[in-house]
Order: sequence, then structure tokens, then C-alpha cells
Amino acid sequence: MLLGAPYLSFIVPLVSALLVPVVATINPKARSWFAVIVSFTSAALTLSMIPDLLNGHSTSYRITWAPTINLSFGVLVDPLSVFMANLATCVGSLIMLYSVGYMAHEEGLTRYYFLKLLFIGAMVGLVMADNFFQMFIFWEIVGICSYALIGFWYKKPSAAKAGMKAFIVTAVGDAAFLIGILLLYLQSGGFGFFEIKEVIETGKIGLSALSMISILIFGGAVGKSAQFPLHVWLPDAMEGPTTVSALIHAATMVKAGVYLVARAHMLFADIHVWLTTVMYVGVITAFIAATMALVNTDVKRVLAYSTISQLGLMITALGIGTETGWLGSQFHILSHGLFKALLFLCAGSILHSTGTTDIRQMGGLRKTMPITFAASFIGILSLSGIPPLNGFWSKDLIIAAAYEAQLIPILIMIVLTSILTVAYSVRWISLIFLGEMSEYLREHHVHESPLIMTAPLIILAAASCVSGFLLSGFAHFMHIEHEAGIELVPILFTVFAIAVGGLPAYFAYSRKAFSPKSLSSGRIGGAIYNLLSNGYFFDAIYYKIFVNGLLEFSKVIFKYVELIIDKFDYAVASVTLRLSRWLFRRPEVIMTSGFNYGFARFMVAFSTVSDKFDMKVVDGAVNGIASVAVRFTAILRKVQTGVTQRYVLAYVVGIIFLILLISMKIVGLW
Repeated sequence: MLLGAPYLSFIVPLVSALLVPVVATINPKARSWFAVIVSFTSAALTLSMIPDLLNGHSTSYRITWAPTINLSFGVLVDPLSVFMANLATCVGSLIMLYSVGYMAHEEGLTRYYFLKLLFIGAMVGLVMADNFFQMFIFWEIVGICSYALIGFWYKKPSAAKAGMKAFIVTAVGDAAFLIGILLLYLQSGGFGFFEIKEVIETGKIGLSALSMISILIFGGAVGKSAQFPLHVWLPDAMEGPTTVSALIHAATMVKAGVYLVARAHMLFADIHVWLTTVMYVGVITAFIAATMALVNTDVKRVLAYSTISQLGLMITALGIGTETGWLGSQFHILSHGLFKALLFLCAGSILHSTGTTDIRQMGGLRKTMPITFAASFIGILSLSGIPPLNGFWSKDLIIAAAYEAQLIPILIMIVLTSILTVAYSVRWISLIFLGEMSEYLREHHVHESPLIMTAPLIILAAASCVSGFLLSGFAHFMHIEHEAGIELVPILFTVFAIAVGGLPAYFAYSRKAFSPKSLSSGRIGGAIYNLLSNGYFFDAIYYKIFVNGLLEFSKVIFKYVELIIDKFDYAVASVTLRLSRWLFRRPEVIMTSGFNYGFARFMVAFSTVSDKFDMKVVDGAVNGIASVAVRFTAILRKVQTGVTQRYVLAYVVGIIFLILLISMKIVGLW
């Protein structure tokens, strides 16, 4: 292991992100290659940690910087963290290389490369963290980077809205995650994974409290990994550059949620309600996302729904709760990271050449884009689980885990999802590359992408072909006893899914034996198509409830609160004033007792003072607070500029400041 590699693997890209504007000022052409060199350097640092782990040397480095609250800054070097760090840096570096060609003519490249390096560094920092508090810090940096990169083309309204949507929807899960972390800290007295595990094993935390905490922490994964019902942000995230989509889907962001569940497995594996929730959320997500991918016509959104579905399979495998399921989930992360990065970069090559995202305007590209076609074909075969590509081996493990656990409903849902996956995969490749070229493409100069873009495709395609044979070595690396082999029952389910899903799609979209539109005709077919094409109306429902609904509710509350308070205030003053006047004007009452007269005069005076108090003090206080709030917000608005770069810069400066404090602590200067 290189000296300091665990820390440098994320510190190098984080610090280098700040140097991107400096390099751009010196030489704009060097800016892109600087980012590429930094990303490959980070990959070398993470790769250097693998040999020690193969020899079984897992370790943790920790610096305590707030002992009174048991808060530390450290890194955990174990198979899971190093595997995820390598996925982020190695795939991320290839995407960065691809960006040099794909983004060459775009504006705002300094901002782009700054955010990309920050994104990779934050993801590595997230998976290398040895405690929940540190993980959450990097978790939020990953979130802000995804928001800024999805909305990179901020002048485009749909891109700006997509970035905001991703930020808001994932923040719902982040809030649940934060509450879970804080509750766990209150129960255990620490944030460290192994500290918390020891406390849980002693039985000091009750089962009900632990169940609630585990579900809240899982909420963070639901948001980040776009699981039902917080999956709605990921398809809209396709508004960003394709290179951003590739990084989010293959190596960062969405894999963070799966990593969180895999890491939390060491804490909550014995909690039945947690495992059940994880499993059913995952399998529901996998199925509904696959159905939506079947009808979408956007080249990138089909892949986005596919990502949601495949993430659902990973989550399902973790929820099964067995060693085979855990291994299958992690190996599918590797497989998916390779073939999905490949497919998104192929999509970028297609968009770069054709200028359209509508697969209905494509066709016949296999002749003019042979390298992209070959790479896409390998990616689609891997996604479909065709042997011997890597997707086959990882999906086979997940099916085997469900079969061994005798979870028949889950097994059926996984097989149905696999059938749909093959169907939309064949549809995607057929409409884009097979058949005759459309009239739209005949009017455009369609060509193969340059070498700097096709080279990463070739590398990822080769990796997708050979990585499946590394299953035994991967299991050994993860310290799991597993001999790779083909089991009869899972392979039968796989063959069944390929036959049932692939053959009809092939005859419909490639051979044109029948029109798929006939399936969506009629009342039932039309209703199903409308349901799927509108994403089960999740967006419409959420908008009606949480946007329009809250707006109308706030208006009603404001109206009635204002009315009730004003009416009550007026009624009290009116009753008091009338009572005092009635007593004062009744001579017989006044003459019966001097007390009554005094009481009446007192009530008149009291009502007068009460009226002035209400007008001057109560109303004055309310108006004064409102005035102060207006002035304060006017000052605060100057800080809230709306410029994303400044917000991200504040995040990075804060992190670097913390790193400097920790470094001073190490050398004894603080």
C-alpha cells in the first residue's frame, strides 16, 4: 500500500478540485488533462490498497478530534470500502477521459471539471469513512455535486428543474438518515461502525428502538439509490450531460445507497423488520422501473429506469439476508458499474453523432458507428444476463440467493424483472442500431466518435466480458467462501427469462413480425400503456400533494388563523366594553353598591387599556418581528447568491479547514 493512500485517495481529488480554476487560468487546454491525471492518480492510490487486503490485512486509521462527544476522523480499509473506492476512481477516471472529447465544445468546463473531481473525491471519502458522522458529511457533498452537475446546463429550464428535483427528493431520505444517525448516537454514545456494533451485541439498545433507527437509516439509501417511493428524481437527472449520467449511475451517487445498506448489514442483519423492508422495497422498485423502461422512448431515460431496476435487485439481494445474497449484491455492483458506464458512454457517443435522444428517430447505426454498436451490444448482453458476460454471473447469484432462501414471491418478482430487462434491452438495441436508417439520420452526417471517446468504450466492453470470471477471486477478496459455478435451477430461470423476454422483443422490434402498438390498443392495453408512460403518475401525485396541496393548505390555515384570532380578539374587547358600559349606565345597580360603580369604572379603564395594549404592544410586537425579519432576510439575501459554485466552494473550504485542523492535531500544533 502506498504511504497514506487511504487518506490521499480522497484528499487528492478534493484538493485538486480547487486547483482546476488555477490551471484553467494558466492554460485552458491543460484544465481537462489535469482533471484526467488527478482522477487516474486517485485510481492508482485506491488500487494500491488491494494487495494488503488480499492478505487479509483490514485496518482502520482514526484521529479523535472531539473526545468529549466521541467524534473522530478516520478511514476504514476493508474489502467493502476499498472495492467501492476502486469502482468510483477507476470507472470515474475512464469517464473523465471520455469527457475530454465529449465536452470539448461546451461552456463552463472549469466548473464541470471542478465538480467532477469533487464528486469523485466525495464518493471515495464516503465509502472510506469509518463512522456515520464522517460518512454523512461526504454524503451531503455527493448530493450537492449531483445537484450542480445534473443542472450543469442551468440556462436550460428543464435541466435546472431536474437538478433541484434531485436535491429536494434525495433530501427527504437524507433527513431520515440524519435522524437515524443521531438516535443511534444517543443510544450507543458513538458514531463508529464497530463501536455501535459492540453496543448492539451487548443488548443495550432495545429491539423496537433499533428497528426504528434501522428503517430511518435505510431511508437515506432509498433517496440516494432512487428506490421506491423516492425514485422519481433519477429519470429527470438525464437532463445533465451524458458523462454526468454515466458517473452518477455507474460509480457514484446511486451506488452510495447500496453501499450504506451493505455497510449497515453488520449492524442490523439480525433485525427481521429491517431485512423485510429492504427486500420488498428493492423488489418492488426493480419491477416497476423495468415496466417503465419498456415504454420509454428516450435513449438515456431507458437506461435510467434500467439503473433504478438494477439497483432494486442489489437492494433485494441485501434484504434476503444470506451470505450469497450479500455477495451477489456486491458483485452486481461491480458488473453494473462496468456495463452501465459502458452503455451510458455509448449513449453519449450516439447523441454526439445524431443530435437526438429519441430512439424512434434512429435505426441502422450499426454500419456508420461499428465500434459504438459492438460496445453497446456487449453492454446490452451483459445487462440482459447473457452468459458468459459479467451480468449473467451476478444476476445468477441473486436468483440463487432467493431460491436457497425459499422466498418464492421474491424469486417470481426477480424472474419477471429479468424478463422485462431482456425485453427493453432488445428493444433499445434494435431501434437504435438495427433495421434501416431513419429519414432524420439520413439528413445528418452520422459518424463514429473519435478515439478519445471510443477508447473507454473498448476498455469497459473488455472488462464486461472478462470480469464475470473473477467471481471466485472477488469472493476471496470479500473474505467469503464461495466457489463459482453454474447451478441448474438459477440457470433455468435465466434461460427462461431470456426466451420469454428476448424472443418476442426481437420479432417485434428487429424482424417487425408484429407491431408493438397493437399491444397498447384497446381500453385495457391503452390504460396500461398510459400508466407506464406516465411513470405510474408518481410525479403527478407528488406534485398535487406536496406542491399544490401544501400551497392550498397554507392559504387555508393563514386565512382561518387570521380570521379566528381577529374575531376572538374583537369579541373579547367588545364583550368587556359592553359589560362595563351596561354596569355604568344602570343607576339602580350603581346605587346598590359603591363597589359596582367602582367595578364599572374599572372595567371601562381596563377595556381602554386592553384595547391600547392590543394595538400598541401585541400588534406592535408582531409588526416589529416582521420588520426585523424583513430586514434580516434582506441582509441574508446578499449571502444567498444562487451561484452554485460559491456554495460548493464553501463546502470544500470547510472540509479542507477540518483536514488542516486534523493535520495540526497529528503534528501536535493544536
